[in-house]
Amino acid sequence: QGLLSVFTFFLDPDRAHVVLVRTRRYNSGWLEELQRGDLKRECLEEICSYEEAREVFEHTEITDVCQSNPCLNGGSCSIQSVQENTYTCLCLPRFSGLNCELDDDAVAKTCYLENGGCEHFCDEDEETQSVNCSCADGYFLSADGRICWFSESIACGMVPVLPVEHQDSLDPRARIVGGSVCPKGECPWQVLLLYKGKGFCGGVLFRPWWVLTASHCLENMDVQFLQVVAGEHDTDVAEGTEQLVQVSQILMHEDYVTATADNDIALLRLATPIAYTPYAVPACLPTRALAERDLWAVNKHTVSGWGRRTENGPTSHLLRRLLVPNVRTQDCVEWSGVRITANMFCAGYIEGREDSCKGDSGGPLVTKYKNTTFLLGIVSWGKGCARPGHYGIYTRWFWLWVRVHVQVLVQVQVH
Repeated sequence: QGLLSVFTFFLDPDRAHVVLVRTRRYNSGWLEELQRGDLKRECLEEICSYEEAREVFEHTEITDVCQSNPCLNGGSCSIQSVQENTYTCLCLPRFSGLNCELDDDAVAKTCYLENGGCEHFCDEDEETQSVNCSCADGYFLSADGRICWFSESIACGMVPVLPVEHQDSLDPRARIVGGSVCPKGECPWQVLLLYKGKGFCGGVLFRPWWVLTASHCLENMDVQFLQVVAGEHDTDVAEGTEQLVQVSQILMHEDYVTATADNDIALLRLATPIAYTPYAVPACLPTRALAERDLWAVNKHTVSGWGRRTENGPTSHLLRRLLVPNVRTQDCVEWSGVRITANMFCAGYIEGREDSCKGDSGGPLVTKYKNTTFLLGIVSWGKGCARPGHYGIYTRWFWLWVRVHVQVLVQVQVH
């Protein structure tokens, strides 16, 4: 016992640290870059980049980017450019991605990865652990079970006046306040609402008999004086593409609140159907899953209308459009100081200058997903127009509410 009190089996902390800890050689000395390249230091003790490997070999040609075999899942590496040190992975069937990291079979089992490979709608089948794709109105599913082909000459969400290869040509500088014109036929789902012959709000065509707009546009309106114009572009000129249709029924959301503009959405039933033309095309209605899972992730969305070009200025006689990013509700509330309900969302620019404005209300906020344009919201309200520190407020589109009420009204009319 006396010996144990004098001698110990354990080293003191300082000595133990020296014995047990191996000094790392990268970034540990003075002027590491002046030292001779060391493979262990450069590529084992730190993340190995091409530059680090080049320090070891000291020769560009023998610094083989494929030597470490970056391709996964059995993929083979092929040098694409020695000078630029780029490579390509040749993936086995079933795998894809830059480094063959994506298992296509796994992707196909969930809608949360690239929409399950579906062009439009994706639903998961828990029993078979697979996905089922489906298409919007006017489309059918191709033989591969994923791609949607249009079954009619004009289907929702297409822009017939543009060749397919030019359908991404929206000018990112376009805006409504102060803004640029939407070329004729490139916003074909946009309609103009007239009351006693005068334009006052926008709307969006989604079926031949039906238009969506904002409830606040329709307060105290007598339906007999309400009309819709589809195919409109220049309100000062009769261009021959316009279709003027009488509204037969107004259906405002039953929980619409005037004071807060909550549930600011309404349906208009038309007395006669709008004929689809290259200048009158419905926007596609997304499922809730597609909207929440994929459409919100799109960087920017498109708003259009004939509203005022400045806050106190005149309305535009030409249809205009604007690209806007959606904004986190928390940021919108903090910056704008407004109350946002679960039925609203914010979009726009904190610095102002670009915004929807009075007269644009009821018009569409649409999102292009792959080759199809879907309706994501309705222009609702905001503090002024394009004021710095304030965003535009939009109504989330009510998929279930629209579907249920359209079906009910159709059944009532049939009977």
